[in-house]
Amino acid sequence: MKKRLREDYKEFKIERGVFDNITLMTLYELMNKGYFNEVSSIVKEGKESAIFLGKGKENVAIKIYRTHAIDFKTMWQYLIGDPRFTKIRKNRHHIAYQWCLREYKNLVIASEAGVSCPKPIIAKNNVLVMQFVGDEKPAPRLIDVDASRKDYLFILDQIKILLKADLVHGDLSAYNILYYEKPVLIDFSQATTLKNSIALELLKRDIENINSYFKKIGVKVKDSQKIYEKFLKMVKK
Repeated sequence: MKKRLREDYKEFKIERGVFDNITLMTLYELMNKGYFNEVSSIVKEGKESAIFLGKGKENVAIKIYRTHAIDFKTMWQYLIGDPRFTKIRKNRHHIAYQWCLREYKNLVIASEAGVSCPKPIIAKNNVLVMQFVGDEKPAPRLIDVDASRKDYLFILDQIKILLKADLVHGDLSAYNILYYEKPVLIDFSQATTLKNSIALELLKRDIENINSYFKKIGVKVKDSQKIYEKFLKMVKK
């Protein structure tokens, strides 16, 4: 178990800069507690994070935030605007850990509300473990499948369910939705509560992004402003 993690650590530290010593120790701790037995192939890689397949009794997704490559300014602004997070320190490791915890908390809210999203398992430092969406291979993104109007309406329903749970995704697009029997919303790190001053602005952007994509692929869409106003009335009740 440790040998496999050491091999991955050596490779990704050199080639991708994903693991630092704290991250490695966090992974050891989570492995020892039985959350997974092996850190396997990389599933998705971005500038600020990388997602790995974690193998065990059930496959899990292991999202690791790169503490040295975070968008400090953007994350800071989101965190200080979120009433759930106070006493945020201007320290890269602290910001990365809080950002990871934020995504975990958002996934807990979304999952418990019945939103189609990965179920969160645990967040520790800059490591988030959650349900793996797919079989041995990750599910395709919405942009890589033939999406239908049924899928479009389903996604609008997910936005509505999130709103009822006092949450706005904030970064919704065809790139942040997987397709595994149905659309599955992912990447909840930018999601925020309605108490945040920018929440409604983000809601409007989410609606416009989804409408723009489905219109582009030839699906009949509803008017963005009317959807927004309808959702706004629901929020103000």
